[in-house]
Amino acid sequence: MPFCAFSLPWRQAASLVATGTALALLLLIPAGSFLQTGVIVALGIGLWATGWLPQWLTALIFFTLCMVAKVAPASVIFAGFESAATWLVFSGMVIGAAIHHTGLGDRVAATLGPRLATGYPQAVIGAGLLGLIAAFFMPSAMGRIVLLVPVLLTLIGRLGYAENDPGRHGILLAGIMSCFLPTFTILPANVPNNVLMGASEAVLGYSPSYGEYLLLHFPILGLLKWMLMMAVILWQFRGGPPTSIPPARAGHRPPEVATMAALLAFAVGMWMTDAWHGISPAWIGMLVALVCLFPGSRLMPEKPLSTMSLEPFVYVAGIVSLGALAHESGLGEALAGRLVEVLPLADGADAGNFAWLAVIATTLGLLVTLPGVPAVLTPLAPQLADVTGWSAEATVMSQVLGFSTVVLPYQSPPLVIGLLTSGLSMRHAVRVTLPLALITVGLLWPLDYLWWQWLGVI
Repeated sequence: MPFCAFSLPWRQAASLVATGTALALLLLIPAGSFLQTGVIVALGIGLWATGWLPQWLTALIFFTLCMVAKVAPASVIFAGFESAATWLVFSGMVIGAAIHHTGLGDRVAATLGPRLATGYPQAVIGAGLLGLIAAFFMPSAMGRIVLLVPVLLTLIGRLGYAENDPGRHGILLAGIMSCFLPTFTILPANVPNNVLMGASEAVLGYSPSYGEYLLLHFPILGLLKWMLMMAVILWQFRGGPPTSIPPARAGHRPPEVATMAALLAFAVGMWMTDAWHGISPAWIGMLVALVCLFPGSRLMPEKPLSTMSLEPFVYVAGIVSLGALAHESGLGEALAGRLVEVLPLADGADAGNFAWLAVIATTLGLLVTLPGVPAVLTPLAPQLADVTGWSAEATVMSQVLGFSTVVLPYQSPPLVIGLLTSGLSMRHAVRVTLPLALITVGLLWPLDYLWWQWLGVI
């Protein structure tokens, strides 16, 4: 009997070779060097971007290699488990399971179904509008996806789309992507926006108002991009018309449905007023999740955790930790500083400066993920202002061009969570993010430059 009685697909074999090579390099490279961090970050990004291994397994590889090589303190390596975003994912998984278990999702789908059943384009645009409109009321992209995905899954089943139907993929992507992609232009509606505001106030003493931020970014990078995104989804996923809507599922338990609806109303109300009470959306979600998990609540199955997949929880912890490692090690700042040195930024060359600053932020987003962009670039704002001749405020706002241009799904934890919880693959998302990124660079960036000039920002 051979020692190794199994064979690996070439993608997994290549991943194994890459991981082994990275481990060898980490043991040979002097401890504490940028190169060690660079090897681990490059491996993690490569495996997440290709999807050759499950996202949770890549996260575990990342944690293990970091600890073997001692590239940072454990508090940095496992920073993802301290992140509110990670616990919002966990609470969202519980809430989504409870929505399905109690039948509340079916009730909501029965209400929305007739309005979206007039045609496939109407269903796609309707799902997209649900995600976009929710951004003006709920401050957390993860929270919006948590609530929307269970409803969309039930709704799609009622509309008659099968598991592998392109129409199913298109409707799900429209709702999920509308929850986060246009919302980089709405001030409290996404994590990078809030990081940008906090860092800007700390470094420059500058924090734009809600209306100022919305006027500068939403018309082009928000609303117009959302319309183009709907067009790309309809082009890439050509579904047929919905079939007749089946009757509501029998066997609902009205007390449980009412309880779950009340809990969701509480959560949404608290999420909408977080600026007033100061409680993070993650811990609001956890309060609701604890009620759902409590024995005897009848809002979850008897052994709830055994019926839930914890893969999204591990993945988000890994991707947040990778961003923390790149930031704390100085790798991201070193890359940004190097780009500033080599790129042709110059006083008076506004069009070129606009494009290159957007390129810097977009490139950095591929390395440190989207929330890491403002954390790294905002301290460089005074230096960038001196080089470009712009105000420091304008250089800070240019970061939105970069972190709103999502090239690959792994850059955005909310997107990946939406994909994992809805059963979509990374390849489905790339069919939208990559063309949309090209359209953004080729069309929306020039339009946004003209918009900034018309507003007098540059």
